[in-house]
Amino acid sequence: MNELPEKVVQLEVLRINRNIGKRCKCKKPNYVVDTDNRGVNCAICGSGIDPYDAIYGLALHYERLQEEVKRLLVQRKEIANYKPHLIVFRNLESHYRGKEMLPCCPECKQAFYFEHITGWVNRRMIELRRKRDG
Repeated sequence: MNELPEKVVQLEVLRINRNIGKRCKCKKPNYVVDTDNRGVNCAICGSGIDPYDAIYGLALHYERLQEEVKRLLVQRKEIANYKPHLIVFRNLESHYRGKEMLPCCPECKQAFYFEHITGWVNRRMIELRRKRDG
């Protein structure tokens, strides 16, 4: 057995590559936690991130988290203040300020002051009357 065989079998089960560097090159990565594989990926580029590096990155950039919380709080206030049924009244109020413009009755077309409104009626009753009267 002084000669080498013609077919050499190579065993490449595991290699070490020290020059590969970090996989995720994003400046502001967004993290996605994979609970099935117990890993962390970058939501921007999709590459895997070491969980320690993800926690360390969050600790370094906690201001980003605070800005996100502030933005979400502002959005929450906007959603809480959004009341589509009040849009008509907001438009009326914006025209009424300074009492330069007055609303008009849709039936008789006469102008009136809001202070002259003395009562309210049930919407269903009015709709039923209009259907009945044709």
